[in-house]
Amino acid sequence: MKQTRTIRFLALAALACALAYPALAERPSTIPSIKEWTDGAGPAFKPSSATRIVTAKDAQKALVAYAKDFADELGVAHASGTPRAKDIALELSDDADFGREGYFIVAKADGVRVRAKTALGAYWATRTLKQCFDRTGEFPSGTAKDAPDYPVRGFMFDCGRKPFALSTLRKIVDVCSYYKLNDLQLHLSDNYIWLYNYPGVKTAQDVLALEPTAGAFRLESDVKGLASTDLAYTKKEFRALVNYARRKGVKIVPELDVPGHALQFVRARPDLMYKGSVGSHHDLERAAMLDLSNPETFKFVARVFDEYIDSGVFANDVVHIGTDEYYGDSESYRAFADKLLRHIKSKGKTPRFWGSFSMKKGSTPVVAEGTQMDVWSMDWQNPADAVAAGYKVINILDRWTYVVPNGKGNVGPYGDDIDAKAMYEQWSPRAFPGIDPERLPKDMVLGGAWAMWNDNSFLTDPGLCGRDLIARIGKNCAVAAERTWREGEAPRTYDEFWALVSGDLKRLGASDPEPVSKSFRTGKVREPLYRTDEVTLWASSPVNGNVGFRREGAEYTFDYAIPEGRTVELMFESAGRQAVLKVDGVPAGGTPRREHHPDSCRYFTLPL
Repeated sequence: MKQTRTIRFLALAALACALAYPALAERPSTIPSIKEWTDGAGPAFKPSSATRIVTAKDAQKALVAYAKDFADELGVAHASGTPRAKDIALELSDDADFGREGYFIVAKADGVRVRAKTALGAYWATRTLKQCFDRTGEFPSGTAKDAPDYPVRGFMFDCGRKPFALSTLRKIVDVCSYYKLNDLQLHLSDNYIWLYNYPGVKTAQDVLALEPTAGAFRLESDVKGLASTDLAYTKKEFRALVNYARRKGVKIVPELDVPGHALQFVRARPDLMYKGSVGSHHDLERAAMLDLSNPETFKFVARVFDEYIDSGVFANDVVHIGTDEYYGDSESYRAFADKLLRHIKSKGKTPRFWGSFSMKKGSTPVVAEGTQMDVWSMDWQNPADAVAAGYKVINILDRWTYVVPNGKGNVGPYGDDIDAKAMYEQWSPRAFPGIDPERLPKDMVLGGAWAMWNDNSFLTDPGLCGRDLIARIGKNCAVAAERTWREGEAPRTYDEFWALVSGDLKRLGASDPEPVSKSFRTGKVREPLYRTDEVTLWASSPVNGNVGFRREGAEYTFDYAIPEGRTVELMFESAGRQAVLKVDGVPAGGTPRREHHPDSCRYFTLPL
């Protein structure tokens, strides 16, 4: 019977799509594609030096800000008042019937009029226009009516296990914004996932004594010993990132992962390390788990979250509390989750967490109202059970959406990349294996996201940096945007879709890195030769005095030191994910070596 209902549902959905989305040739080429398009059968609008971005004199500040940013992008002026020929006018209207993110566009050769209920809806209209201007230099004559089917359209990025420069995070924001992805979840704390692989580590205490990079907490903290020493964002930097994203329609959702994946929390408070059994899992996991039977644990965790919420660092309305893969007692886990969810709510925030109640069964109730649940594993959380219990869910199911970069090129769940073609053609926010979509009411499914996990860090880090990953991030964000903006069959073939995306990535600066080099005439000086937030070049590395570089929190050195009192021509070359040092035009120093676990690195892109 379930199978019959599913077939009927899919057939009706396909018919609805066919009726709702006529031939793609009639639409402008955008990602995600416009829902409703009426061809104007006239000349296209082409922005020119006469074009202005116009808002009303009494327009909302948010709308004016978006309009000014759009004007800067196009290299034209912003004006307040009455639009004239060749202008693009943005206005808000209470009678718009397409929700807070929808918009109308009416385009003719002599001008464009955008109408939306909110400033954000108007901003998404400017993304539609910009994509067309970028690709063809014009926007066709006609009328567009567009709005997303889901309020959460996102990307989860693990910058906890592996540090990334702020410029990489800003680039990701740019990509999300371009494709109308509105939710960027940043996984800010974690630890090496295979602790038992460390040589000579036999006990949880051994784990606590590992080099600092084995655990990570990527924010400046008032708690001694909590923040990472290799790379941690200051509170000022993180606030600025949140504001930068907000100006681009993207909500930063910060995640601090507890009570598991919590090595840095335990390092800061070793008295709170879990003391119970971990069942079939290796005893070392206790070093990354908090003791939930100790009332001091909740006080400590609440204090950490409060530090960022009360100071406005976590400025947006959603805060993620982690809660995945905890191997301790189920009842104490459920009680802790309930208490922390309620605490975040008491702070005026909406808590989000990793669904785990199919695995962590018990009688202790956990609050559902006003929470958001990431459904990431069918073993850990059945989405139908979650919805039945009152949780609003986000589809970030591992079998479709999980990437764990390794540089090997394998595609599929937990592989080097997702199967983007399969996800594009088959995935949707209500697509869960074995679950009838009828059991997942649309108002209980907030949307969907994909995830990039950097499990291959620390001991097994292949050396991929932000510049190496940004192209696949851009591609996968485009896929997620298409599949979460609207339900139904993909409006164009994957090859047609990829043809659009590949051009976008070059324009966005999100394609694979090009060969690059930098030269310096220098002696053995201690000061950096070159520095950005991504890379620092050294004539004399602080690690051992050799020529080297610091890249995203890690130090690398060549097997070459400039002789004392001598001046040489150093050339750093980066091509094909490899770094080469030339001294007076001759290759020198061999393959760079990382300070910690040097034998794991295979890639050494220099983001110059």
